[in-house]
Amino acid sequence: MTESGWQQPKKPTNISVYADVCLQALSQAGLGHLLSLGGAFGLLHYWDYRSTHDVDAWWRPESGSDERRQVVDVLESALAGYGEVRIRRWGQVVSVELREANRTIFSFQIAERSALLEEPIAVDWTSTPIDSLPDLIASKMNALVERGAPRDFRDIHAICQAGLTTPIQCWDLWRQRQLRAGSDTGLERAQLAVETHLERIEQSRPLEKIADGGQRVVAQQVREWYRKEFAHVQLD
Repeated sequence: MTESGWQQPKKPTNISVYADVCLQALSQAGLGHLLSLGGAFGLLHYWDYRSTHDVDAWWRPESGSDERRQVVDVLESALAGYGEVRIRRWGQVVSVELREANRTIFSFQIAERSALLEEPIAVDWTSTPIDSLPDLIASKMNALVERGAPRDFRDIHAICQAGLTTPIQCWDLWRQRQLRAGSDTGLERAQLAVETHLERIEQSRPLEKIADGGQRVVAQQVREWYRKEFAHVQLD
């Protein structure tokens, strides 16, 4: 546990060879500290419940433009031995991608962070720090509200069921992040967005059309949990 009571990160049991190669290359180049690891890959360090091959990272404030170019160059060189490497940029995101047969098989995405709740946590297996669990939950909550992809619903449900957080804490962390980012903190609007995303998923994948019995039961449980325990949480 951290001083604030949150769980400390642990090294995942299964890291893709591409992610490992990239992180090792950054460490060897003395550049790992310029990033922090977030997204599904960061969450994997706290709850290893679903595999992810890609890496999501944030630029640290101390990273200058020259150092950022060096980071991208190191990642490109690290992946070049495995196939075609493509670099894409949009908005404040840069993505270094490994491609095979005209499809992306691995990506290392780095974005500009809009809000930070706690300092990333240094670990002994890589020079790149890991986002704190509160920051990972807050970012995943932002994705749930703004995007509402099925994996966002699964991730929040999984970490709550694992006892890593609660629905109230999820919404509180979301609000804290919104405040730090200078964004809308309206809880009613956000909860309505989550319900709308859930309705869209139910329309595109109704329970009666899920052939696998086990998957159908899980889908029903997750959907009921959101409606009964998550969607109408009230904050002080």
